[in-house]
Amino acid sequence: MADYIFCMRKKNNPRIDVRICQKKCPFKDECPEFLDYQRNSTDQSSILDSRSIISPLLNTMASKN
Repeated sequence: MADYIFCMRKKNNPRIDVRICQKKCPFKDECPEFLDYQRNSTDQSSILDSRSIISPLLNTMASKN
């Protein structure tokens, strides 16, 4: 699923696919919207990774009871 952010540098602030920003935007390193997206997507992936590590442990503990 594609994620979109609002581009504050373009007229009318259009929604732009994040992949376009990653590949073509010269301002991506200083763009607050893009940096927020990156920060949030990194946080979300770390949460999912920790769940995949913990859930097998919880399942084995639950099956022993």
